Amino acid sequence: MNMIPSRQSYSWISRFAIEHVASRADLQTAWDFPHDIWQKMGEAGFFQIGIAPEYGGSGGGFRQLTEAGEVFVRSGYNMGLALSWLCQQSIAIYLISGFGNEKQRKKILPLMAKGKLIASFAVSEPKHGARPKLLTSTAVPEGNCYKLNGEKTYLTNGPVAGLFIVVAITSEDQQQKKFSAFLVTDSNEGVSVSPQMKIDFLKPSPHGGIKLHECCVPASSMLGEKDTAYTNIVIPFSDVENIVMMGAAAGGMGAELMDVILEINARRINENKSLQSEVGALDSLLETMRAIAHEAAQKLDQQDNTAVPLTLIFDELAEGFQSRITAMVKKWELKTPQRYNILQADLNILGLLNKKNIPRKQMKLGSELLQGVK
Repeated sequence: MNMIPSRQSYSWISRFAIEHVASRADLQTAWDFPHDIWQKMGEAGFFQIGIAPEYGGSGGGFRQLTEAGEVFVRSGYNMGLALSWLCQQSIAIYLISGFGNEKQRKKILPLMAKGKLIASFAVSEPKHGARPKLLTSTAVPEGNCYKLNGEKTYLTNGPVAGLFIVVAITSEDQQQKKFSAFLVTDSNEGVSVSPQMKIDFLKPSPHGGIKLHECCVPASSMLGEKDTAYTNIVIPFSDVENIVMMGAAAGGMGAELMDVILEINARRINENKSLQSEVGALDSLLETMRAIAHEAAQKLDQQDNTAVPLTLIFDELAEGFQSRITAMVKKWELKTPQRYNILQADLNILGLLNKKNIPRKQMKLGSELLQGVK
């Protein structure tokens, strides 16, 4: 078991990623989920990070998870497997540990800490995304149970999950929908898990959906307080995911830079002053992004909402890094391996996905500032 204190070495994660992930070139192109590697990750202690020791974890928080994700991708060259793992841990830390009652935590967290139970957060719906005004899944009380109906899609780890945190409408107030979250297992009657979606990026992370038809779950399966899930769970969890993935993204860009440096040295052009300056500029950007990712994760652990503006700066710097390294590779006609090209494509996809949320976040921050000035 690998304990994760506040000042630790992540060398065991690096060794694991080199041996089991980087060595498997097929992971970047495979559709099949690598259950064998997932099991080895469980045995090595990956799923204990961020979970309290009393539930089988090794402690720590989002800062440790973010740093671990950085090392994993930097050494393993795979954003997809990192996404599945980091999403799993974020659910354990923020959703189950944060909103679950003691009975729920005791039942779920020990299984997640061993990697024996994969969880998926079910919010988005076909054609609607996660926009609250358009969501239609419902949870209607019936005796001591709730009857769930609806369909969810684009669920990270959905096809391999045994537990779903389903967000559904539980009431309406003046035409405003109120949502609650429910713990639903793949064995619940009325749950149908859809086949894996053919998404040609971030492999081998599987994405899929579920259909809920007259699915009855006990009232005790509600996670958190009734009617508060969207504000208290959905919106903050989006920020949690973005912050944790900043570490993985920094690790990926670090891997890109190392591949470029290896090619430069192999070409014996490392004495060129102009090239040295370009590499130095990229390294400066990378170190700044690493510092931002670590600081944002630390603020997340402290429940400091000033972590969100840091994600906006990180995204801008990441876009600049990718543009500069691409231009340098083209200018100097550097040959990059397939792992570099796939990794860069995945990083660019993540950047595009995050970019869609930037205007909304900027508007929210600006509104809070302007309304706060009297």
